[in-house]
Amino acid sequence: MQAKYDLIIKDGIIIDGSNQPAKVSDLGIIKDRISFVGKLSPNQGKRIIQAKGKVVAPGFIDIHSHSDFTLLADPKAESKVYQGVTTEVIGQCGVSGGPMKGEVRERRKAELADLGIRLNWSTLAEYFYRLEEAQPIVNVATLVGHGNLRGAVAGYVNRSLSRSELKKIAGLLEQSLSMGAWGISTGLIYPPGIYSTTEELKTLTQIVADWGGVYATHLRSEGDRLIEAIGEAIHLAEATGVSLQISHLKTYGGKNWRKLTQVFKLIEDYQKKGLNIHADRYPYTASSTDLDVLLPPWVGEDGNEEALKRLADRQLQKKITEEIIAQNPEPQFWEKIMVASVKTAKNRPFEGKTLAEISSLRKQAPGEVLCNLLKEEKLKVGAIFFFMSESNLKQILKKDYVMIGSDSAARSTSGILHHGNPHPRGFGTFPRVLKRYAGKGKPLSLETAVYKMTGLSVKKLGLPFRGLIQSGYYADLIIFDPEKIRDRADYRNPFRYPTGIEYVIINGEEVIAQSALTGKRPGKVLRR
Repeated sequence: MQAKYDLIIKDGIIIDGSNQPAKVSDLGIIKDRISFVGKLSPNQGKRIIQAKGKVVAPGFIDIHSHSDFTLLADPKAESKVYQGVTTEVIGQCGVSGGPMKGEVRERRKAELADLGIRLNWSTLAEYFYRLEEAQPIVNVATLVGHGNLRGAVAGYVNRSLSRSELKKIAGLLEQSLSMGAWGISTGLIYPPGIYSTTEELKTLTQIVADWGGVYATHLRSEGDRLIEAIGEAIHLAEATGVSLQISHLKTYGGKNWRKLTQVFKLIEDYQKKGLNIHADRYPYTASSTDLDVLLPPWVGEDGNEEALKRLADRQLQKKITEEIIAQNPEPQFWEKIMVASVKTAKNRPFEGKTLAEISSLRKQAPGEVLCNLLKEEKLKVGAIFFFMSESNLKQILKKDYVMIGSDSAARSTSGILHHGNPHPRGFGTFPRVLKRYAGKGKPLSLETAVYKMTGLSVKKLGLPFRGLIQSGYYADLIIFDPEKIRDRADYRNPFRYPTGIEYVIINGEEVIAQSALTGKRPGKVLRR
């Protein structure tokens, strides 16, 4: 008998991404598609993978990724693919690969130069072509960042938009959606998103709703004004009908942990009214972003140069510190903030240390350390913030409308993407969910955990023929040992790949075989 299938996966425990119970079965793959699910004879396949005792699942979809530029710097995306990620959804928190115009373009040049990337594109379509030239290992879908749109037209100054500026931004949004973006994202704690009004966002989310896209939002507050911030996002969804995704849902700061019940009620009351509301979350109790998010908004409202002058002023340093402490009065505040990355060699020894530890080393008050470090590094300091609750995390992960996203860029244990002391979520998110939060006596069943990483995500985004094990679907698959899968990265040693994932298949090609990279890079840019 002539072999019919290019690849047969035999006797695997199939968890198909639909949240249905696991079953033992075979898979037949022809080219880039799953052709058959059921019993197959080994001589029907040109190649056989024996998967007895192993889980065969759809490849994981990182529904909230920041690999927009790291995929250009190193398209192997090792920290993601070793976790079983086969598709990344980028363009999050208001930042995307395009459009790159005006002040956005000028600001992004230095960051890209650090990654060895020449900024030679301006539209989202041109960014896609650049990505295809790089040949990423994973599939890539993107939202368009509101920060790109606003920054391109109105810069980074704290002011309302004129009618003509809003019209230009709306035009850029329409253009980006027509080029293949799956929706829009906002970063409402970062300039320039922090300066936007609800009415401005309503105009833009109405356009996205008309296109059938998603609105993903990093809320205006994840702590003291969390309820109000979620209220704004829901108001936009109710007013426009847009599909809403709350980014990295959390309750930040001990005094806000009790708000979680209210958060759930607010979301679920409006779901009952017919609103399409979901959220994403990573399985850690520390968050990570730029250190300058701690600064009061007035520090940066006239641009980076003015911010650096204010950070150098001793009197203003004192005012900045007082305002930060007023918002964060807990005694261990400075001990809960770890420096993840800096640019200068002089400050590199501080990576992986808390502001309290650096304060002791530099013999400066913690607030002074914060201001001086940001000034010395020209605001480019990454940080990790330990302000969340494990109990709240478990409750969030259990909700049937919460998907799994790493909130991280692809990194590597060597080369240009090996630097700093990044959050371990970039190396461990998906195996950590499966090991720590899924299984008997844990918040999730294995089937539900896989569903949150696959079927639920494609349903939210509207991504066709991916995220499920079904005949006719793309062969994006992983095979893992349920006894051995575990994350190994931690906060002090983040550059560690997980164990237990034996095969990763993307568009029918084995990119990891017997737990090692094969060198193939068959990922596709997924335009809407």
